[in-house]
Amino acid sequence: MAVASSNVPYREIRDAKGRVYRVGESPQDIMGYGRIVMILLPWIGMMLASTLEYGWGAASATVAHQYHWSLTTAFWNYSVYVAFEAGISYFNGRFRERATWWKPKTAMLVGGIMVALAYFFLAHSVAPWVAYAGYAALGGVGSGLVYSTCVNSVGKWYPEKKGWRTGFVDGGWAYGAVPFIILYATSFNTQDFLTILYLTGAILGGGLIIISFWFKDPPKSWWPEEVDPVQFSKTKAAWALKYNPPAIRQMTTQQMWRTSKPPWMVLEFLLIAGTSLFGVGFYYPFAVAVHLGSVAIIAGATGFAFTDGIGRPLVGLLSDRLSRRWAEVVVYSLLGVTTIGSLVTGRLHLAIPFVIFALLSGGTSGSLFVLNPLMVSDYFGTDHQTENYGTIYAAKIVGGIYGGVVAAYLITGTGSYTWAFIVGGIMALGAAAIAAIFFAPPTEEEVRRAMGADFDRSPKHDMSSPA
Repeated sequence: MAVASSNVPYREIRDAKGRVYRVGESPQDIMGYGRIVMILLPWIGMMLASTLEYGWGAASATVAHQYHWSLTTAFWNYSVYVAFEAGISYFNGRFRERATWWKPKTAMLVGGIMVALAYFFLAHSVAPWVAYAGYAALGGVGSGLVYSTCVNSVGKWYPEKKGWRTGFVDGGWAYGAVPFIILYATSFNTQDFLTILYLTGAILGGGLIIISFWFKDPPKSWWPEEVDPVQFSKTKAAWALKYNPPAIRQMTTQQMWRTSKPPWMVLEFLLIAGTSLFGVGFYYPFAVAVHLGSVAIIAGATGFAFTDGIGRPLVGLLSDRLSRRWAEVVVYSLLGVTTIGSLVTGRLHLAIPFVIFALLSGGTSGSLFVLNPLMVSDYFGTDHQTENYGTIYAAKIVGGIYGGVVAAYLITGTGSYTWAFIVGGIMALGAAAIAAIFFAPPTEEEVRRAMGADFDRSPKHDMSSPA
């Protein structure tokens, strides 16, 4: 029997498909507290790090007025932020899975410091490049470290039931910004400019620094001792595994990319990310531009972010019932329809229908950030999940270019939001079509080809185990 680094015995169990599960160490043995903590802390971390992205739409008007920026300049800042926030994910994952000196708590600590500094630089952006470097690049890296650390922690600690839990944690990324969206929409002005930005940075960055010290990963292939990995899949409690079975093998990033799925995942992700980020950035300015009234404006903006957050665990639960693939088809189709519906009702000055469409659009717009990491985990395993998902999540960079600066050019160039909304809706429908056609799970034969000799090479396991 093998022994853990904490001197707690463990065994490695293999099921009929050759999957390996490391069983024997409890969360208390590994980190000194229950694994529920690794749902609650990542959830808090997501709430604290999200305002740089979700608050920008409400804050941008005051920032642009303070610095005499155009709409395009303001949303270049947003697109640069998205590029750095998404771009750091792969590198964070690579260090997390391979480097002994880079731990989840390190990523959270560094991320918290960067988030705090981002608001200081935004408060003193005497030129656009200062905001691009300080808020967008530095803040983007910081919030990206937090995001990729938190969203990938759930699958590691809850490998047997991660659907709605991943959605719950990921939901904090959206509704965590709601208090600041309200603050920016109602009280942010040039007189209180420095005070509000300093306060935002202190609260968000300080909170991230405090919680960082409790973050820890389980060993690779860890499985909870109280859940038999072989028998669990045969019980009624494992209904989610019926449609989303565990990965056939734990695949590295290089092996994952030898299968046919990742290129289509990247294309789908950048399309749906463009629609999602457009909604995050432009629903509030659109509601202002079409004079929907203060209630509809705030409800459309904060409601979008709020339902974006609460919709994510529901989407995760839906994917447990339908499969990740078919949940994507349903939800992305709905996002495409509601995006165009928001345009039509806004242009017709139908405040209540606009709010309804905005809420539905918000409730589906963040679904990619739940469904895609779950799919990567289910198809390619949890041992390299952060790194593997990072290569897909990087497509958010391209989506952010549309959701920020390209949409701004469309709006300023045509003098209307019409084409920006229409293109966003079409992108979401295109993502749904890709999921329907190309996202069947990889077959055992495909995994075997991708892994070569590594397919049959698995860790030694306790022969007295149920396997």
